[in-house]
Amino acid sequence: MLSPAASALALQTKLHEDLCEKRTVATIATHDRAAVRGPLLYTGRPPQDLKIVPLGRKEVKAKDLVRQLQLEAEEHRKQRKRQTVSGLHRYLHLLDGQDRYPCLVDADGDVISFPPITNSEKTKIKKTTSDLFLEVTSATSLQICKDAMDALILKMAEINKCTLENKEEGSLADAEAEAGSGQPSGPGAERGGGCQLVVEQVRVLDEEGHLKVVYPSKTDLDFAAAHVAVAR
Repeated sequence: MLSPAASALALQTKLHEDLCEKRTVATIATHDRAAVRGPLLYTGRPPQDLKIVPLGRKEVKAKDLVRQLQLEAEEHRKQRKRQTVSGLHRYLHLLDGQDRYPCLVDADGDVISFPPITNSEKTKIKKTTSDLFLEVTSATSLQICKDAMDALILKMAEINKCTLENKEEGSLADAEAEAGSGQPSGPGAERGGGCQLVVEQVRVLDEEGHLKVVYPSKTDLDFAAAHVAVAR
């Protein structure tokens, strides 16, 4: 069975392929919430000015990272004797001709996300990560961002529910074995009582401080999901 963090990453990959149409309409990023320092700024920077510490790499300028990835992609393609590239390299063309690259900057001035290419090592999800910061970026529409976020949260809530129920079953089995009784008591005795995924509402402002969007609003996450709770 995959860990919750691994399950979240697998889900992200599937949504990129399907709903996000291979990252052409939207890009999803997941971060370790404990490592994210707000407020955050979503902006664009020239390729030679944008610096990031990509996942598993040292700090690099965006233009140099893209060039490195292009060379890696070509070398990998030649070694595999293929006509096309795979993995992350499939998305490099989305930046062709762009004079500014999108990025998400934290309160320390560090770039924590460079969509559609990579996140930062600073906010990388670990096995011990329990709280996530979710990000969806799109140059197409706000609605596709909401659709992708809705789908991501709903599926993650299901993963969370199953994970907690499995832990609960193990705890109850241990308690029953010790007590010699089949009557569960105490926390967790009511099935699924603590299996809700808590989603914290986020407010997005423009540079003048005007409210642009609130997510989730009362009209978002409009589905019957008893295992999702919104902290507004």
